[in-house]
Amino acid sequence: MVPTDNLAVQLIDSLFKSHMLTTDEASIYESFQSITSDLISIASLSPENFNNTRTDSIAEKRQHYQYHELFKIIINRKEFAERHVVKPDGTNISYRDGFLLMSKFWDLRNKTMADNIYKISKQYPDKRIVVLTGFLHRYYLIKELNNLDNVNLDIRSFYQ
Repeated sequence: MVPTDNLAVQLIDSLFKSHMLTTDEASIYESFQSITSDLISIASLSPENFNNTRTDSIAEKRQHYQYHELFKIIINRKEFAERHVVKPDGTNISYRDGFLLMSKFWDLRNKTMADNIYKISKQYPDKRIVVLTGFLHRYYLIKELNNLDNVNLDIRSFYQ
């Protein structure tokens, strides 16, 4: 599934550069590119600059575009159903189906991470737990952990 999400984005980029996307599709892709560029700039700075609620908001928007808005382009265009890759198990998967799997995996992965953090925090009350993850996961984990019942976690960045 993973190779198809990169290939799907490359195909969107190719269609964009060839002016083959509709106005709405091009707008979605331009927004995705702009938000991604903003995050790349922030990520080159010190952690205080990207481990904060402002960057969390940008990261959340970027991931929404990555896994939901781009899919609006992919689901409506035949190119993504017609192109396939061979998975390691030898079966074929379309760019569209692979991108959908990756989109679902993004949510599942983050929810599972938050659930595991919660379980460990309950297993070791009054202990400090260190979680290392990429900053694109931070907003999701914090939101998931804050939505759990009876959670009393003091979430801090390492420099605090």
